[in-house]
Amino acid sequence: MTRERLRRVARSATNGRLDAPRFYPRRPSRPCLNLWAAYLCGLAATQTHAAGGHHSVDDAAILDPGQCQLGTWADRHAHASQGLLHIGPACRVGPVELGLNLEREHGSEGRTVRAGPQIKWAFAINDSLSAGVLATAGWQRDPHAGALRFASSSIVIPLTWQIDESWRAHINLGRDFRRAPPGTSHSGASLEWSALPSVSFVAERFREGGGNAWRAGVRWTPVEALSIDLSRARGLRADAPAWWTLGATWAFAR
Repeated sequence: MTRERLRRVARSATNGRLDAPRFYPRRPSRPCLNLWAAYLCGLAATQTHAAGGHHSVDDAAILDPGQCQLGTWADRHAHASQGLLHIGPACRVGPVELGLNLEREHGSEGRTVRAGPQIKWAFAINDSLSAGVLATAGWQRDPHAGALRFASSSIVIPLTWQIDESWRAHINLGRDFRRAPPGTSHSGASLEWSALPSVSFVAERFREGGGNAWRAGVRWTPVEALSIDLSRARGLRADAPAWWTLGATWAFAR
């Protein structure tokens, strides 16, 4: 299934709506900085990065033939100067989508650089259900290391269910394989609501890099080729960290 097909369904569902609920993010509590750094490090080392944005749960859709996109986002700790910057170009090549993940994380111990490819294939099972396969690999350079070293790889099976014209659900099942075993499960579920032709809301619960977290966010699409995302995520433990993410995705014909 292509992403353009999913967008057409969402647009037709919301053409007659005049308003939508306002999004009021709650004030984040002060988390533990070291725990937050561990969360970001674990998630970034294994995250597959959904093609539709920075959300952790991916959809079972790929770019249209002849199309490319450039996605970028930044994670920021709610009360500290620690964060992560991501740049991810991708293009449709034949039946698959090929992408590259480039990241730089900065924290109290210095900067960490990560890079790695990803490949994705998706197909429609019927008019409302689609599935796919997503594989990634990542190399990492630590603050005190001179060269990139292999860090992890992941394989994920995404499922997308178009519940009705306004709602769709995504489920991910997979596994993260680290350079230093053992591996960990890579899974999650999300619910997406198209409130307006240009506004949608996403809530997700996911597990990556050995950590469990949730995320809630809003996506604004001012023009068809550009989308802007804002979300807040937090680990499930009582003392778990919280972070904000702001991102943008631009699609274009090559």
